[in-house]
Amino acid sequence: MSHATSAPMILATSLVPGRDEALQRTNVESWQTLGFEVLSINGANEAQALEGRYPGVRIVVAQKTAERVARKPVPHIHDLLNALRTRCDEQDTARDQCIVGIINADIYLRPVANLTETIHAQTPGALVLGPRVDVNDASAFKTYRPTGSEAYSVGYDYFLMSGDLLDDFAESPFAMGMPFWDYWLPLVALLQGRPLKSLNAPIALHVQHDAQWDDAIYLFFHSLVAYVIELCRKTVGKDQSAAARQFDFLFDVLSHVYGRAFTQGTAPGKDSPAPDTAGITALADFYDRFQEVAVHHIKSRAEAIAVSEA
Repeated sequence: MSHATSAPMILATSLVPGRDEALQRTNVESWQTLGFEVLSINGANEAQALEGRYPGVRIVVAQKTAERVARKPVPHIHDLLNALRTRCDEQDTARDQCIVGIINADIYLRPVANLTETIHAQTPGALVLGPRVDVNDASAFKTYRPTGSEAYSVGYDYFLMSGDLLDDFAESPFAMGMPFWDYWLPLVALLQGRPLKSLNAPIALHVQHDAQWDDAIYLFFHSLVAYVIELCRKTVGKDQSAAARQFDFLFDVLSHVYGRAFTQGTAPGKDSPAPDTAGITALADFYDRFQEVAVHHIKSRAEAIAVSEA
């Protein structure tokens, strides 16, 4: 399978009406300059507010958002994937010849000369991970010069893949603007047997700001662990090789340890309807360790690819 450089390229995001409009417009234009068609997936009210404000952007209405948990009408990641699937299928080409991706609305993509060719060459059958580099303000977008000593983000702000990978990802609680969807995507791809590739070049720029999370972070932590456990459960006992039996044993350990930690961290305490402090601490510690392992696992198995600045 190979991609011609004329293959459709489609990015899905979720623009936010009334916030940082000039910055978002600059970012969208940077994606369009590279040849991407842009979809913005939003709840009905936001979709109406965005109509006509971003030239060339197709607004797609999500019938349901994650507002109940996130306290803001952010779309679910599976709705972005569904919009990409629909738009890819509308192209006059096979799905595996369509390049698709998800990107945060606050990410600027630099117009590096060989980037489009690299994307076409690296995406077939694989998930390409995009870390970012933080800058102080948007004025640095056009003047940025690589130093070779860039500090990349721990997580990822955009993903690219060929359209045939879209069916790997099922419905999930994860949503744009909320944590851990950027771990969920690569972990699912990896557990489905897809190769990961990390674009280790200062392509994506982001204006630095403080991250703000509330207690909803623990719901998404639980969703990430539970999803991984359930995905692994589907293969338990199906292979009798030594490696598979070792995996089955470690899966049982993970399931047991997490089940105990989750129960202790969420069940009422002996003398209070709230969980015991020790149980809450143990659960939070489990989540921290799981995140460390997930980050290491993703990074250690992602092939590093680069783009020449020449």
